[in-house]
Amino acid sequence: MIILFGNQSKIKKNQTSLPAIRKYSIPPGQWAKSDKEKADLFAEHLSEVFSPHNNDHDPDAERGLTTHTQPPENLQAFTLRETKNELRMLNSRRAPGIDFITAQMLKELPHEGFLNLMYILNAILRLD
Repeated sequence: MIILFGNQSKIKKNQTSLPAIRKYSIPPGQWAKSDKEKADLFAEHLSEVFSPHNNDHDPDAERGLTTHTQPPENLQAFTLRETKNELRMLNSRRAPGIDFITAQMLKELPHEGFLNLMYILNAILRLD
């Protein structure tokens, strides 16, 4: 609706009212109409949703965590040729990950870059 007063025009915007929220209970409770009632209802909801976890120890779960999932034999170290071949097979059209390193960047590494990457991969194998 536009109201004209001389040279001025003002546009009245419809006010959107915030609806009341039904208090959840069984049977459904009263309506929360005021801002305070809505805030209290929301705080109660958050306290139920974000309750702390039960930190009791489960012996079966701990036994499962202590068993080794890796094969007991030692894995062979990566060679420079294997590292280069695997990097050449990467799909260049894939999007980079969270570190913004693309497959094209890895494929164009200098010789020292391939060596350093091989050392990192072999160090990961030695950590087990």
